[in-house]
Amino acid sequence: MNGDAATGFGDIAARYATLRPSYPKTLWDFLDAHLEGPRGFAVDLGAGPAKASLDLAARFERVAAVEPDKRMLDAAPHHPRIEQINQAAEAADFAAGAVDCVIAATAFHWMEQDVVCANVARWLRPGGVFFPFLYGPFFVGGTAQPVFQKHWALWAPFMDKRLGAKADYSRAMRACGAFARLESYSGAIDVVLPAPDAAGLLLTAS
Repeated sequence: MNGDAATGFGDIAARYATLRPSYPKTLWDFLDAHLEGPRGFAVDLGAGPAKASLDLAARFERVAAVEPDKRMLDAAPHHPRIEQINQAAEAADFAAGAVDCVIAATAFHWMEQDVVCANVARWLRPGGVFFPFLYGPFFVGGTAQPVFQKHWALWAPFMDKRLGAKADYSRAMRACGAFARLESYSGAIDVVLPAPDAAGLLLTAS
């Protein structure tokens, strides 16, 4: 994982944990529809405060939440089926064929994608699933829209340009060549936030 990303978000770990919305049920339904065979062990790479790990724990007997910033893991709730691993995704190592599912929730673009893809392909059992996904663009409606657009325009020049180049997850997985079948998911998250929380959510973006 890029060094900035590995330690750059821990200062706002509590904000991540409380303000970033959970992923929608349709996303997890999509994953469920593609899971075949046992649901013993899943891995969440770049887990942050383990929001997505909790959803995995509802589906798998054991989950490894792999996160390079300990402050993020410290903000995660305890769960008896989730093991926290304070390590970069690229350095993580699991036995070949021992993993049923690997996800990367709004984190894959920060990683060395070729390294991670090769590792994941080795960890997964036959029929296992690799599912990297991310939040789409933020859209704000109502009377707050003009204010949001103004501030977004001010912020845009400072966005990390690496994200755009690496946010096409399917391209990275095709380049790896280790996955037999690729399918894409698209969904929306609708949330209503008070102004301070909306501003705080934007501060968690890159």
